[in-house]
Amino acid sequence: MNVVLKIAGRNVKIFFRDRTSVFFSFLSVLIIIGLYVLFLGDTVIRSLANEISDPEKARFFADTWIMAGVLVANSITSTLGALEVLVTDEYRGIGKDFLVSPLKRWQLVLGYILSTWIVGVITGFMVFAVSQAYIVMRGGELISAANAAKVLGLVLVNVLAFSAFNFLVVSFFKTNAAFSTFSTLVGTLIGFVTGVYVPIGVLPDVIQKLVLLVPATHGASIMRQLYMDASLASAFQGGPVELASEFSRIYGITLRLDGSALSIPTMIGYIAITGAAFFVLSVIRLMFKKSS
Repeated sequence: MNVVLKIAGRNVKIFFRDRTSVFFSFLSVLIIIGLYVLFLGDTVIRSLANEISDPEKARFFADTWIMAGVLVANSITSTLGALEVLVTDEYRGIGKDFLVSPLKRWQLVLGYILSTWIVGVITGFMVFAVSQAYIVMRGGELISAANAAKVLGLVLVNVLAFSAFNFLVVSFFKTNAAFSTFSTLVGTLIGFVTGVYVPIGVLPDVIQKLVLLVPATHGASIMRQLYMDASLASAFQGGPVELASEFSRIYGITLRLDGSALSIPTMIGYIAITGAAFFVLSVIRLMFKKSS
């Protein structure tokens, strides 16, 4: 285990020393927030006007909805940025040195994933604090202590699963150019996958079912249920339950499969299982890499 910790510590230090990498790992999140502040937020609030007549309640609804998506997006982009060290090691031949060393494959994978997880958790907690400050500054309410604890716990799970997924994908890259191209692609698509740019409920049924295969979609749904506990209740206070339920479906607060809502334990289980599967596939990937 000491070997795993040494690899993780090395990678974390390398990441935080490179301020450019740190900045670009936040770039997609900053772009989403910038788009929301400039015009996306007003668009969302206007779309809510017919059902939520109070503009303050509509703003609270929109702010919590977008910030929950931002936190999940950060879990993906920050872990991806932290894995640039994997590509650099491959390019410099350090990866080959690791492969011919007595290190077990699972130790090597776990070391990289642990460092990525640490980076993702640190940045995730920072984004959570900033998002809450933003919501309060805009006239919203601070998340409850119980939900805040659940959010931080969910960040731990999300980051771990996305770390394993990103490691598996990045392990195929041999150059920084390929890594940069993939990072740009992820940064472009992340707002759609997390339902920030387009609410999941307005997509065609086929696309909605495909999106359900993505762990980030489940992470965003759970995060929104926790973030929007107060804003959803406030927005539809005294209104029909059916209206709140329909809004939850359209805005990806709840996910449905064949007409049935997916429970939080089911979605967390899916995220955990896919994360474990990506870890196993990553170990297998390095085993084949050594033999080739």
